[in-house]
Amino acid sequence: MAVEFSDQDMLNTLIKHHRSLHKIPEIGDQLFETREYIMSVIGDMNCEFTSVVNTGICAFFDKGKEFTIAYRSDMDGLTIPETNTHRFVSEHPGKMHGCGHDAHMSILLGLAEYINHTNDLPYNVLLIFQPAEETTGGARPITESGIFEKYKVIRTFGLHLWPSIPKGQLSTKGGPLMPKSSEVSIEIKGKSTHAATSHKGIDALYIATQYISDIYQMQETETPADERTLLKICRLNSGTARNVIAGRASLLGTMRAFKLETFDFMESRLQEIARSYENKYGCQIKVHCSDGYLPVVNDMKLYQTIKPHLENLESYHELPEAVMISEDFSYYGTKAPAIFTLLGTGTKIPLHSNNFDFDEDILLAGYNYFKLLAHIN
Repeated sequence: MAVEFSDQDMLNTLIKHHRSLHKIPEIGDQLFETREYIMSVIGDMNCEFTSVVNTGICAFFDKGKEFTIAYRSDMDGLTIPETNTHRFVSEHPGKMHGCGHDAHMSILLGLAEYINHTNDLPYNVLLIFQPAEETTGGARPITESGIFEKYKVIRTFGLHLWPSIPKGQLSTKGGPLMPKSSEVSIEIKGKSTHAATSHKGIDALYIATQYISDIYQMQETETPADERTLLKICRLNSGTARNVIAGRASLLGTMRAFKLETFDFMESRLQEIARSYENKYGCQIKVHCSDGYLPVVNDMKLYQTIKPHLENLESYHELPEAVMISEDFSYYGTKAPAIFTLLGTGTKIPLHSNNFDFDEDILLAGYNYFKLLAHIN
């Protein structure tokens, strides 16, 4: 039997959770206050708890079914000083929830209350409160822990606040949703000399500018025209004085692609172009690309299963195209069909901003969406 919560009562509960969590942002997997708050809400519920990634929590609600559906919320905050002035600003100096993870947790806590009081569900339910989304990628060790196999998880759902989508709107699509991303670090070693004797040096700054131009051209002309890719160098450090040829240059950037083979091709070309520059200029170039996160790919069959139900929601609009931000939710899709959805704030305040904020009414839209998914067979 299901227990019905009025929209207003549930919204009040969600707002309470959001404001409490917003005050205590923590970083990485060191989320001790956050974990304590979550357990103060769900600790007495009729579920089985498993600790993951140091301070993460998995709560399993056994409804007597063979299979289980999972929901994931990230938990961690950011090392950003908050500039908001509302009554529930961060109480941890230099840290804030600037990406909406406090909202994600609040929605999952509201869902926990509903699941705890509802037995007529087609599946058991596993709620995953995941640390370290912003740092080391907490999703991967959770998927490698065996918990998906233990509880026979057959579907996983997640959502993320999205500033560019209208307030309260839910949007997703089948297939590729977010790309694989990698942090690109390039070190160029030349030879420093006075500008007056520049022929005796190897100009690392000049080489860096030429290298950037060539890898940009590679990304534009050598990758498939029908695929979206991204390669940007966003920081260049070089030189010590206005009249001294730079002996070193350091480049930092990002690279993204929706297909792993395209990503691997781009990475190999970064290395090949670097080797050609070493031969041409006599410099040394080291290129390093971090492992990054896998692409987020919404399972098409699962999306077609839930789509008719989503279309009954006034708040749902199918996402017209994939987005270029990456997310470690991708790892859940390696264990079971998964769907990641965007929930609009309508504010256009970018994620990771020191004034990130939203109208808390949207929390109810996220809760009702998750509740709907729990009843789809």
